[in-house]
Amino acid sequence: MQNIGRIIKSERIKQNMKQKVLAEDICSTSYLSKIENGNKSPSPEVLNDLIARLKINLNYFSQENEEQIMDNLYENYKSIVLTRNEQAAKDKVNHYMNFEIRFDEPKNFYYYNLYLFRLFLVSKQPLDEIEHFLTAFYAMEENLDERQSFIYNVNANIYHFRKSNYIKALSYLESSINLLPNIQLEDWERADYYYILALNYYSLNQNLNALNYAKKSSAIYESLGYFARSVDCKTLIAATYIQNGHYASAEQILEDTSLFCHQHQLHQFESLLSQNMGFIFALQGHAKKAITFYKKSYNAKTEPLSILITIHSIIKEYSKLNQEDYVRKWCEKGLDLIKENELTDTTTTYLYHFEIFKMKHQLIPFDEKLIANAIDHFQRINDIKNVQKYAILLGNLLYDHHEYKKAASYFQRSTEAMYQLKYINKWEDLT
Repeated sequence: MQNIGRIIKSERIKQNMKQKVLAEDICSTSYLSKIENGNKSPSPEVLNDLIARLKINLNYFSQENEEQIMDNLYENYKSIVLTRNEQAAKDKVNHYMNFEIRFDEPKNFYYYNLYLFRLFLVSKQPLDEIEHFLTAFYAMEENLDERQSFIYNVNANIYHFRKSNYIKALSYLESSINLLPNIQLEDWERADYYYILALNYYSLNQNLNALNYAKKSSAIYESLGYFARSVDCKTLIAATYIQNGHYASAEQILEDTSLFCHQHQLHQFESLLSQNMGFIFALQGHAKKAITFYKKSYNAKTEPLSILITIHSIIKEYSKLNQEDYVRKWCEKGLDLIKENELTDTTTTYLYHFEIFKMKHQLIPFDEKLIANAIDHFQRINDIKNVQKYAILLGNLLYDHHEYKKAASYFQRSTEAMYQLKYINKWEDLT
């Protein structure tokens, strides 16, 4: 079997096993290294011992035509990346995880795992369940050609972006910019890359770069007829204008995008566009207008977690208007939705939001510990904006209760969060 070394190396890394541990009492570490790198064919005895220790069952390795498998996998990979279909990604992951392939071509071994890595990411699997892909490719990175390195960098970027490590995520994409002239990419792959790059720049408030790449991506998708993906880009362009304070431009983009969606029957974006329009008016202090658009978004949604986002937005606007009865009503709607759908394990964030808003409007008693726990929760998930927001709130509430020393500590924590949001380490770097 020509690829047995790669199978052994891949399985060893997946199991977090060191070469020394695998080789112990079987062969030398250097001999194992040569086997894994394809420089040495193991003797039957050594091979059997290595397979036994790794608990590899070669009967599960597919005997299908290698090229046919790769062609089918690539088409599934392309379709799922372009549709962002989480369920289809889960189905294909389950399908491909049921067997292994005896690759004769090393390039196919790498492409297979790179494509599978992206399918795992689209399927929104917990990151700790797919970390082994990152670990494996980090160990094999020097064996990848330039196109494989490009795909690896995109995957590593998405992984770190989902962990909210935006600077590290962007470093992977920027390292691929120099690869672009040297590799053959399909137009859809280039558009996908530009969109991901734009999203990263947006997350780091690098708005000019975000606009540039979002517009490039949108144009390519539209020319290829991938209109839904073009809408993603247009929405990101609007969000970038919002972030830059260009509200009129953002509003115009969203209105044009709404017409575009109507033209191409993309009704699934109605709630997203209304949500963004509401956000524009909220930022400009037009709470009642914002609520009108948020309610349109709420009425168009069906997915519980998405509905919670809009409920939270509505609560914030009623809070600004000091309309306590509506704050209570919408907080209870959110809490009921969580309870009805048994979402408590995945919606800790919203449980904190709703309870704290009720507390802010004195609908429930002041609970210092609850807000402190919320701040710690948002710190753990790297949601620094809410760390700052609730640290300020708790500082104010403690101050009102004449607990000045405690209040000062939370005001200090809000300042530290502000530094983190601006990626500033020293006071001198504030501008």
